[in-house]
Amino acid sequence: MTLADAAQKFGTAKHFDILIIGAGQAGLSAAGTLHRRGLIPGKDFAIVDGNDGPGGAWRHRWQSLTLGRAHGIHDLPNFPLEHPDTWRPASDVVSEYYGAYEDHLGLKVIRPAKVKAATRLQDNLYYLTTQAGDFTTNALINATGTWETPHIPYYPGLENFSGTQWHTKTFRDVEDFTNQRVLVVGGGASATQFLMMLKQVTNHTVWVSRSLPRWNAGLFDPDWGRKVEQRVTTQVTAGYAPRSVVSNTGLALDQHSLRYINNGTLVFRGFIDSFWEHEVVINGPGPDGATINSQGPAVNDLLRNADPAVLDLHRNTEILPGHGTDIDHQWVTPIDTILWATGFRHSLDHLEPLGLHSERGGIQVEQDGVTAAAATGIFLVGYGASASTIGATRAGRRAAVAAIRYTE
Repeated sequence: MTLADAAQKFGTAKHFDILIIGAGQAGLSAAGTLHRRGLIPGKDFAIVDGNDGPGGAWRHRWQSLTLGRAHGIHDLPNFPLEHPDTWRPASDVVSEYYGAYEDHLGLKVIRPAKVKAATRLQDNLYYLTTQAGDFTTNALINATGTWETPHIPYYPGLENFSGTQWHTKTFRDVEDFTNQRVLVVGGGASATQFLMMLKQVTNHTVWVSRSLPRWNAGLFDPDWGRKVEQRVTTQVTAGYAPRSVVSNTGLALDQHSLRYINNGTLVFRGFIDSFWEHEVVINGPGPDGATINSQGPAVNDLLRNADPAVLDLHRNTEILPGHGTDIDHQWVTPIDTILWATGFRHSLDHLEPLGLHSERGGIQVEQDGVTAAAATGIFLVGYGASASTIGATRAGRRAAVAAIRYTE
């Protein structure tokens, strides 16, 4: 099918040589590279974005989240953020920053334009349906991230739990949890950050996950970052689905986290067995609600050596109310709220018609980390090793250069 045939068949579909889906860090980085290479926004390429305004996923973050110690973003190409106000909500700061970048380059992002589906008309032509109209393109750079696909794992009895449930995506303010018994589920940085925040409003938090805490006392330096990136790249180039962030990075075991481990806040209590209407059944704290099992190798070593940094851990950890069962170490404890810090999955449903997934469960990419192996002209950024803002920035550049070469 020729471009003329496609235009006749699909009527009002607008054509761009290169189309970017998503105006977050990765998508804007790709757009910036295209612009610097002489391509004209709105003529040679375009960006469609599902949000009502600039900011990507950041525009949806809770108001108390700031660009402070634990959260930051990497500069967009040739457009430094410089000295952001660390007291203002990150959602405002980043939305303004991304918006300024869009204006600076005259990107004219098409929004809201959530992509419903991408289909292939022929080897070098793709057709996209969006809420803002239809498009055709020769090269597609997908930068949709993960925010629209929150993950909540299933446990037996969850459907019977009558309390409140939140997810990182729906979290609003720590005040919503005042004086409640909160079950925090997850093994990543979001879970530990929530636990430390909740300490302000309640003394009754219970930390559980599907695996032991992966505390990492090593240096989180550039060399470490390159090794992590290479490990993730190896996974996705083999066609495996990207693993969770914490499984590749671990949790930073520093003086800040040690303080909260020692005061009983960041103490892992076990593994979920099931839920009742008002309780959770945990494998770990039984037979008396006071048992503290493995905290992962790094903290276990500190406990074993009676390190002063964790001497008060047992004394400060809450004895959970409730009762045991006929299974050793199992404990039934009441909870009011579940906070799911269980992460996200990549938002790729709109690409399903293209059949990109491999038999190993992921989308296989080439050695450049961005080029889809199963279809020509498809480039993924913010996927695999490029899920961080610095990784997304580099991947955006690579995808843009690859897309230009593909369309030449």
